[in-house]
Amino acid sequence: MTAEARRDTHDVQTYRVRSYECGPDGRVLFSHLCNYLQETASVHAQKLGFSKKNFEPMGLTWVLTRMRVRLDAYPAWGEDVVVLTYPRSMRKLTAYRDFVLSRPDGAPMGVATSEWMVMDINSRRAGRLPELVGACANNVRPPVWEGEAFGRLEFPEAEDAIALKFAVQHSHIDLNRHVNNVRYLEWMMECAPEAGSGSRVADMEVVFRGEARHGDVVVARCAPSRDGARMHQVATEDGRELITARTRWMRLD
Repeated sequence: MTAEARRDTHDVQTYRVRSYECGPDGRVLFSHLCNYLQETASVHAQKLGFSKKNFEPMGLTWVLTRMRVRLDAYPAWGEDVVVLTYPRSMRKLTAYRDFVLSRPDGAPMGVATSEWMVMDINSRRAGRLPELVGACANNVRPPVWEGEAFGRLEFPEAEDAIALKFAVQHSHIDLNRHVNNVRYLEWMMECAPEAGSGSRVADMEVVFRGEARHGDVVVARCAPSRDGARMHQVATEDGRELITARTRWMRLD
């Protein structure tokens, strides 16, 4: 590979943990770390020329379809989180973006990888990715995930599943006129037995399957899996699945 062909396309954003982003233990909530990831991706896409604003004249918008996050530490109120991101690769209908989270001194905090598609704003169907997306893929940095990050996720038939209902409010709707994907993560966490126990998510894999809009009522469910993880599902009352996820938890000192 020639020097001219090398593309270390990346961006770095730093976030200071605010008090309103923390739980009772003074550490940032998982959902807000995911917000940092999405904001960093959006800022970088804007710089590269393929953000939501760039796609709007074409009648397209970005949607997140899969995400995997692994965390080794949770920063506390007032601490800084450095998020590095880069577009990793592209297929015909999907684009992949990686993230590295660290402290300002470089101490690692975690990694994440994500899969994205573009959606036709009117038909709500998947669209073909513009060639510019693939042309900006980083070909210098390796994938953050060793092996396959995404697997098959199915919510089990479980009589002992914990279930909670949530009504979709105006404040849950994002720029794409549907429920923001981080909101689904907040709903599914509410059902986990570990929630509020001092434990935090160490590993999460999620697939986004559908859209919820204002006025919908959704049901979040959580059940144990055979390998000791937690399985999660958020679906509409009539059974239309919106997300499926798997989490593993860790105790914080």
